[in-house]
Amino acid sequence: MEDQHNGKKIVIPVAGEQVWYWFRELDCQRTGNGFGANAIGFQAIGEWSRLRGITIQQWQLDAIISMDLKRREIMARKAADKEETEQVVSDRPLSSRLFDAIFPNKRK
Repeated sequence: MEDQHNGKKIVIPVAGEQVWYWFRELDCQRTGNGFGANAIGFQAIGEWSRLRGITIQQWQLDAIISMDLKRREIMARKAADKEETEQVVSDRPLSSRLFDAIFPNKRK
């Protein structure tokens, strides 16, 4: 996961290819809550496997959950890094004209 987020070519072991593709399919259907990505829950995995007609073995479920946790960890770290670099405070003093330009619907 780290390599993928860093733009490096990833190498997936042959034994894990199927689970990786399952995870990618579940990952692209992930929901969010405005504060970040939601976890891929057991209900989503169960419904996905039912729709696909797939019986997931315990180790496959554990692998999907582990990949999900790692993906959200990386996403949270990237979001925190982005917030740190983006927050710049303007040196320009706030005037009534600037306020009206920023909040045009607040005029009387």
